[in-house]
Amino acid sequence: MTLAKRIRRILVEEPAQDYPMTERVLARLPGVPVTVIPQREVLRPLEHQRSSWLPESKTTLLLAVQKGPFRRPCPGTKDYICCGYQVLQVALNCTMDCTYCVLQSYVNIPAVTVFVNVADLFQELEQECNAAPDRVWRVGTGEFGDSLALDELVGINEELIPFFAGNPRAVLEIKTKWRRLEHLLHLGPNSQVIFAWSLNPEEIVREEEKFAAPLKARLQAAAQAAAAGFRLAFHFDPIVYFPGWEEAYRHTVGLLGERIPPASIAWISLGALRFLPAQRRLILERFPSSRIAAQEMVRAPDGKLRYFKGLRQELYCRLREWLAEAAPGALVYLCMESPRLWDAVFGFHPGEEELARRLDARALNLPAPTD
Repeated sequence: MTLAKRIRRILVEEPAQDYPMTERVLARLPGVPVTVIPQREVLRPLEHQRSSWLPESKTTLLLAVQKGPFRRPCPGTKDYICCGYQVLQVALNCTMDCTYCVLQSYVNIPAVTVFVNVADLFQELEQECNAAPDRVWRVGTGEFGDSLALDELVGINEELIPFFAGNPRAVLEIKTKWRRLEHLLHLGPNSQVIFAWSLNPEEIVREEEKFAAPLKARLQAAAQAAAAGFRLAFHFDPIVYFPGWEEAYRHTVGLLGERIPPASIAWISLGALRFLPAQRRLILERFPSSRIAAQEMVRAPDGKLRYFKGLRQELYCRLREWLAEAAPGALVYLCMESPRLWDAVFGFHPGEEELARRLDARALNLPAPTD
């Protein structure tokens, strides 16, 4: 199955009609009804109806023009260490339907939006790279929507990968939970493109990550990418606590070690489950059988619900221990965690600039900074 088959309706903004990507998508989905709308703002639904329109948003595709900048810095959170990641917003929303997904609370248009003005994206990136030639541009496309879910349909990675190959200080991370990347393998080897998979035990994939690829299929795709000459990253995020979590995550890390060559891994991030309080109600309404919203959590200084510090520490320490055996040499770091948690897990905490420098060095295959 390709996730493009989930699309039941296509909406096209009037300004987006004449772009090559629009023509390509419509040609590849000839039987799907198409409606032209003046602008996407007319679609904004009522906030209190969110749980009712979210399911339909997963099967509606909106082709739109990005009016603002494509590149945005990761917003980070005060008192939590951020990695200095740069986000490329080439899409918004996702055809997958994970119970814990923060996009449920973030999106305000009932559709999966794809921005078709990619020439503007490349012009923006070119200008920024030229304006700061000594800066490392570590950017990714998986924050606001899965990077591969609809790529066979829209084809943006076939343009992004060659662009980054021609910019020696720029590295692209393609984050996904999907398995189909055969159409991109001929673009390797390319050390400036990192394919990254979110990993969870098969129990969590099956129960909480609807329409995402199975765990073993993700690892198989990662092995294909490595064989084609791309580097890899993995994100255990969110780490979910549940009865039997220890054996389940140990098994998951073991599969990673069996199937992925350690030398191909640039970095691995760890991040425990967290979400805004309002999302708990959404999860209960949309996924009443999910174990996510029923767990005991506490409101943290960033306003999000998180596991208690002691539990997060245990989750991270165990995963770090297993990863040291399964992926020796990989840079393991915590995503959006406090200095105190870093100290408890690693015995130190980096400043944000130091963590960014270490990841930048990994991105460019340089020796780790010593300061």
